[in-house]
Amino acid sequence: MKFFYYIHKARKLPFQIVLLKAIKLFWRNIKEKKLFFRDQLLSTYMKKDNNINAIKFNFSLMQFNELKTHKELILGYTYYYNKHHFDLLGSGWSSIYYGVKARGLEGYCYTDSELGYKENLRSRINRANLKQSQKIASLIDVNYKPIDWQLDFKSGYRWSEKSWYVNINYGHKPGIDIKVPWELSRMQHLVVLAYAYMVADTGERKKYFSQYRNQILDFIANNPPRFGVNWRCTMDVGIRVANWLMAYDLFKAAGAKFDSEFQQIFACAVYDHGNHIINNLEYTPHLRSNHYLSDIAGLLYVAVHLESDKEIDCWLAFAIQELISEVEHEFHPDGSNFEASTSYHRLSTEIILYCAILCLNLPKEKKMALISYNVTEHHVKPKLKEVSEQLYNINQEKLFPDWFWERLERACEFTLHITKPNGEIPQIGDNDSGRFFKLWPSYNEMTVKEAVLKYSNLDGYEDLPENALYYDENILDHQHILAVGGVLFKREDFIQKVRRDNLEKALVESLLVGKVIRSYHLKKNLTHAVAYNRYIVSERDLNQWKCHLQSVYGQPKVSIFADQQDRNIVDHLQVFSYPNFGLYIYKSQHLYLAIRCGSVGQCRNGGHAHNDQLSIELYMNGKDVIRDPGTYVYTPLLEKRNVFRSTNSHFTPQIPGMEQNGWRPGIWGLFQLDRIADYEVLLFDRSGFVGTHSGFGDKVYRIVEISTRFITVFDYGVGISSIKHTNLYSNGYGKLYRECNNLTEKLS
Repeated sequence: MKFFYYIHKARKLPFQIVLLKAIKLFWRNIKEKKLFFRDQLLSTYMKKDNNINAIKFNFSLMQFNELKTHKELILGYTYYYNKHHFDLLGSGWSSIYYGVKARGLEGYCYTDSELGYKENLRSRINRANLKQSQKIASLIDVNYKPIDWQLDFKSGYRWSEKSWYVNINYGHKPGIDIKVPWELSRMQHLVVLAYAYMVADTGERKKYFSQYRNQILDFIANNPPRFGVNWRCTMDVGIRVANWLMAYDLFKAAGAKFDSEFQQIFACAVYDHGNHIINNLEYTPHLRSNHYLSDIAGLLYVAVHLESDKEIDCWLAFAIQELISEVEHEFHPDGSNFEASTSYHRLSTEIILYCAILCLNLPKEKKMALISYNVTEHHVKPKLKEVSEQLYNINQEKLFPDWFWERLERACEFTLHITKPNGEIPQIGDNDSGRFFKLWPSYNEMTVKEAVLKYSNLDGYEDLPENALYYDENILDHQHILAVGGVLFKREDFIQKVRRDNLEKALVESLLVGKVIRSYHLKKNLTHAVAYNRYIVSERDLNQWKCHLQSVYGQPKVSIFADQQDRNIVDHLQVFSYPNFGLYIYKSQHLYLAIRCGSVGQCRNGGHAHNDQLSIELYMNGKDVIRDPGTYVYTPLLEKRNVFRSTNSHFTPQIPGMEQNGWRPGIWGLFQLDRIADYEVLLFDRSGFVGTHSGFGDKVYRIVEISTRFITVFDYGVGISSIKHTNLYSNGYGKLYRECNNLTEKLS
């Protein structure tokens, strides 16, 4: 399968490029073989003397008291985490331990896998790493119950700790989801343990401290570098180490004192993560994405926290160099992300925000390292530039160039503008529920019984009793972006959209300690965002377009949506356009309408785009009327992946049996689109929208007319049918609603 994938890719490239890639692939395989044999003979645990320097949180008494007001909620979350219950990617709050029985995923269950648990470390860890693994495991408290880090606890499939990371398979059997152990091993719950340590009574604090320490040691002992599932994807290595260090900083800020043995092992493990990242960068010159950005972020956190030496200083300079480069590469000038996904926009914006804040707090010795490193110590691509070529300036407190900060602020504005009245975002493109940090995740509280009635992915769930409290994470709540951006850029319009109980604002304030980046609005004397009232004009107005298209195609297919309380939905109407992303938005007190027409993203790779050209997201009468179906899953259920990104699953012009864009069959087509459709926005103003695409061969057109009481959709084209809107809906990766709200539409 992989061979045919490479052949398919090669057919699209010039011969010289194919030859160059083939040579690189050959030498990469040679290098991997040498490293593989070395790792079978010698321990992969690095023994490097270093120390961790914590980044200071300067909590004021007011901020600390604000944290304490959430004591009951924090201790509620950590009650589950202390028992090793995790709700990840639609699993429900499940207890994760060796030998646990999985419910399975849509009938696929691998509980009796031949890679099942063998209790003794000697039978699970390769011989070269066994001695160090046993030494680390001996430091874990005797009453601690280990976590099975190699397990897809939804399907029951288990990878082996002895498998070398490059040889780890995924997508090779139905129902198996490699993202499940990856998500658990990001360890984003550790920061909540630090909160619990801060707010708990004195006699209770130790158990949260011990849980953090034990889980770190448990992971290190059972995941030797370059072995097992959790080293397969560099992105997850980067996110994991950043979360380790963020939680460590919070514990230290609260006065926690770690023993010297833990400190030494932890520092070595942090170095191991940095070493793995720099040697396994998910980089190509032509297509880089949130994966490479996560690599860089993890490397930055490692380099800032470890004591300086020649190698660490190069990591630091390289990470900051590439952070600047990726903001330019992955974010359009209007602030929107280049992956054609509102959820991946959140992930990438979050990464840049926290990396930028970290850089604003660089200690003096780290700033000096940025002008004293030696480029000859850097041995991977892309190259590390000379100091004179770098775009950062250590003599300025803001460090980064003005355009960097402006683009980041606009990325936060994008989140503000796309947010619906219910506080959620539209799911344009893929949503894998990915986060960098979960410093204050948004949860809806319900009982287990209510959760099971709501989600079909919880069929057969029995881990908790029916009346137990169930925290249902609201993946579509992106207000934390506004909380962080509001503090960083001193934007009151951002802060006003953040709930008062959101702790992330206080955390960022304690990090920045008064540091603020001046808003581009003030610099350029702007009263509104660049996206505000940015129209696309045409020689024809909306009515003329209707007459013209009807003369060519005859009567259109029409969908009418009315305000049920007969209110003026265009009163105080705001209009925003993001043509680089391909999203056009109308917002008023009684209306939210988003229209999709634009690039499939990733430099036309379309890895996280859906067949959603000309689709709409509509919120009226206090509820969702038309909403994107979401994503559900990636590799475990190939057919479901394709159904959720298909044309027929979106409220867009449809021709039976046809797709706007194509994709290759099997796993190699899951993150790439073929036969990319052309598109064009012909008109966008306060009266409505006119757009077209050629994905079916002949062009189809959509007009969306906005009047005082109605939203009317007109579809024109040869062979188009009335829209049969899907009842599928997933509000987060792995989560599936049992039923959807009925559409309040009138079709004619």
